[in-house]
Amino acid sequence: MLTDQHTQRPLENQPMPRLSTPWLVLLTVAPVSVTIAASPLPTTSAHTHTLKRHAQRWRELSSFIPVRAATKQPGTRVVALSDKHVDTTGSIKPEVLRILSGTSDIVGISLRNLDISNSAISDLKPLRAKLRILDLYGTRIDDGALEAVGAFPELRELDLGVTRVTSGGLTSLKSLKRLQVLELSGRRINDTAIASIGHLKSLEQLSLAGTRITDAGFTGLATLTQLRGLGLAGTRIEGANLAVLAKLPRLALVDMADTDITANSPGQLAKCRSLKGLNLENCPLIEDSAASQLATLRSLKGLVLTKTGFEKASITGNGLAKLATMTGLQHLNLRATRVDDKAIASLTKLQDLTHLDLSLTGLGNAGLKHLAQLPRLRKLAAVYQVGFAGTKVTADGLSHFADHKALRDLDLTGTKIGDADLPKFKSVLGLERLTISGTAITDDGAGSLGKLMPRCRIIR
Repeated sequence: MLTDQHTQRPLENQPMPRLSTPWLVLLTVAPVSVTIAASPLPTTSAHTHTLKRHAQRWRELSSFIPVRAATKQPGTRVVALSDKHVDTTGSIKPEVLRILSGTSDIVGISLRNLDISNSAISDLKPLRAKLRILDLYGTRIDDGALEAVGAFPELRELDLGVTRVTSGGLTSLKSLKRLQVLELSGRRINDTAIASIGHLKSLEQLSLAGTRITDAGFTGLATLTQLRGLGLAGTRIEGANLAVLAKLPRLALVDMADTDITANSPGQLAKCRSLKGLNLENCPLIEDSAASQLATLRSLKGLVLTKTGFEKASITGNGLAKLATMTGLQHLNLRATRVDDKAIASLTKLQDLTHLDLSLTGLGNAGLKHLAQLPRLRKLAAVYQVGFAGTKVTADGLSHFADHKALRDLDLTGTKIGDADLPKFKSVLGLERLTISGTAITDDGAGSLGKLMPRCRIIR
């Protein structure tokens, strides 16, 4: 130990001893590894992850299809890796792999939107016996990675959306005998993919959204007899062969949003006895003439007709009168259609309705009077949007719900209500959620509203 020449006391700041080259290298490199290893990997429970992805996949109709059982083992987790866990070659860093391999409760890996290469999938081989969930959405993997993916025998859920994977590469997935959920998207997936998908007999949910699947191609899906959910949004189907779906006895939900399905096609689904949900959002050829076809779907509980039709050809009062015969409906979305208060009167026949969206329609206070006759209505959206017109609802219409027992969620975004209208909300004190974004209600007004409705979450 060095000492002061005058006091002979130890120096307070001792000089650093000279270190050999190996020690210098260790001090330079070690902190990086220690930092990564010491930081816990971001995880969520497998159950929570599965619920979230299920809701994202099927959106507002997700409640009409059973959630895939995440795993029989409680306490399992899914890890969501980020850029810091991947090296410059697109491989998973060794120290991260050591953590993953040494953690027994990890059954899922999300590499979503990461700049990984095919080698990252091979890196996961140590997890072969336990990996059940693999999310590769938005990565740059291609067909070369699928042989490694096909080597995970326990895989239940796989997302290959927006990758470089092609229809031809899917042959490598035939070995996934337990796969229940498969998501594909992008222009590289076309009708030739169906032959390989048809071998995955355990599939319960299949999303082909945004692919180049056509009417001719998807007929090959008839072999998937366990299928409960089929996503065809944004594909090239027109509805000519929908009747083939009757061969799927458990099919509960079909999503054909953003397609050119024709008005005379939906009736082919009438023989799908288990069908509960149908999404036809933004389908330009679905208008009043399609309503009589839709009315034949007696098992249907949820129907989305958002922004259907084109210009003046849309769902109007004539079509709504036919839809009113679907008395089993619980969820109906008519957002941005051409219905008004007079047409809305026919909805009073839908006594089981719990969720209703009439945003950007001609709904007014007179229409609210009709809707108050729906005893089970829990959620109502009546949005007005500048530039797109919308409802004519004001706070005066709230009085119609003064004796309503079920309403819990009300969306009045953009409507013409302000601070002077706050006393009128006494008619809806049972609300648990109220959206007033884009209205003239001020910060002070929102505060007063919160005091008036202390059990209600106010969204601004």
